[in-house]
Amino acid sequence: MSHRGAALLLPCLAALACAPDPAGTATVATAPPSSSTGTSADATASATTSEPETAGEAESTGAAPAGEELLVASFVGDDVRVFDAATGALLAAWSPEGLDGALGLAIEPDGHVLVASEESGAVLRLDGASGALLEILAADDPGTPDDESGGLDGPGALLIAPSGELLVSSFDSDAILSYELATGAYLGVMVAAGAGGLDGPDAGMVFGPGGDLFVPSYYGDAVLRYDGVTGEFIGAFTPADGALDGPRTLLFDGDHLLVTSERSGEVVRFRADTGDFVDVLTGGIPEPAGMVLSAGGDLLVVSLGLGTVEAFDPATGAHRGTRVGPSGGLSGPTHAILRPAVLAREPPGV
Repeated sequence: MSHRGAALLLPCLAALACAPDPAGTATVATAPPSSSTGTSADATASATTSEPETAGEAESTGAAPAGEELLVASFVGDDVRVFDAATGALLAAWSPEGLDGALGLAIEPDGHVLVASEESGAVLRLDGASGALLEILAADDPGTPDDESGGLDGPGALLIAPSGELLVSSFDSDAILSYELATGAYLGVMVAAGAGGLDGPDAGMVFGPGGDLFVPSYYGDAVLRYDGVTGEFIGAFTPADGALDGPRTLLFDGDHLLVTSERSGEVVRFRADTGDFVDVLTGGIPEPAGMVLSAGGDLLVVSLGLGTVEAFDPATGAHRGTRVGPSGGLSGPTHAILRPAVLAREPPGV
């Protein structure tokens, strides 16, 4: 079991009171949900669709425009859940066959959804409307002597490069591999194992404004920078001063780079041009993992520890409420992605 498979089963710390400290840092006041056994439901060959339900406490001064959806990967639940990004209403729950330890997500140009199945060492392609499994895009075929995946071990991040190939972080081998997006054929190593001290490339890697590749090194407690075309190591982008403790997701927002720091329970802010530490935007979040910025102006942060999605002001860090609460059914949620609404959806309950 990977580090996440074990960590997701540990009890989380209780959230602190939601009140800005003198530095303006807000903390989350959300009671933890009832404890989970960590046992996932059986996967089905076709996706299941849940009845929609709101997840309460969605108090926000910003609101996502009609039609924006939030997709969240549930590591323990072995599913991908689709929510209305503005209200937190559950729109669908996908449990495709073969999904074991859902992590990174990516939306293809044709609207299909890619999900990293960390525990099974595969990348799955799902129908963007129904969530049904279309194919196993990248994985080793145990029936052949060769490793068709190129040594993929614990897939985490999924990132479509500007040039069109699919980049996948191999968490347990500390490398980033490249695949043909259409066929899943292995193309080669993008970032060599351990390059620049890479230790646990997590699912929230991104391309920066200048085209370089920025990777959270989970065990290295740093954000590392690589050439976006060659994969050559450029340098450690964030300072090695203890500001990060288990970085998971990176988000460039104007002049800042935001990083979820899982073990410290914070979203930390750095300068986007130099990587210099700015401040802790918000804290007291039990195990923050995924993070996205909605079109309505909310910073949505996945709390692995609470099994919720929390909304914050991206400028001040003020807590705007719980966007997806325990009723959303998230079990060990990790990473998230936004997309426009899909109109061709099966009716709820079908």
